[in-house]
Amino acid sequence: MNDKDVSGKMNRAQFEELCADLLQKIEVPLHSLMEQTQLRVEDVSAVEIVGGTTRIPAVKEKIARFFGKDISTTLNADEAVARGCALQCAILSPAFKVREFSITDAVPFAISLVWNHDSEDTEGVHEVFSRNHAAPFSKVLTFLRRGPFELEAFYSDPQGVPYPEAKIGRFIVQNVSAQKDGEKSRVKVKVRVNTHGIFTISTASMVEKIPTEEN
Repeated sequence: MNDKDVSGKMNRAQFEELCADLLQKIEVPLHSLMEQTQLRVEDVSAVEIVGGTTRIPAVKEKIARFFGKDISTTLNADEAVARGCALQCAILSPAFKVREFSITDAVPFAISLVWNHDSEDTEGVHEVFSRNHAAPFSKVLTFLRRGPFELEAFYSDPQGVPYPEAKIGRFIVQNVSAQKDGEKSRVKVKVRVNTHGIFTISTASMVEKIPTEEN
């Protein structure tokens, strides 16, 4: 501090008192976990914890008290995460060949699309990826349009995401026109959550009807 070495002391009781509000938040994701998995605490046979923060005795105590059982620490709290990341990188990289090992990730927060109906003031809303939907994943949505239109993606539950902004992005689908007979064109829009959990609209294509002459 200002080019001076300083030192101080703090006992565990003081530390836990200062962190009391943070320690209370530990149970929030645990309750959410049980709700999403639709399990009871009694259904959990073992709890393994990883990550540097789990070394804090107060954190261990909170988790153990929630599940009503002793927690397991058989894995290296830091290396387990690092090795898992390294394995996933090797699986994704074309430069490495690894044994077949399937990992199914999930979309942590539901994602919806909103758009204006053609020639109408009303809006259409559709949840394209529900919470915990498998990822990466692609879907094709069909719209009937006579001209360019916009799509806006956002998180379905703004209160449930740890971001200040629920809006993901706005996408403009261009080069859309009516059919030769004046009818609406069928536009196929491909939406995707990629390997990194990022939502995007990857492609949009218009289906054009071409009449054929019968002999």
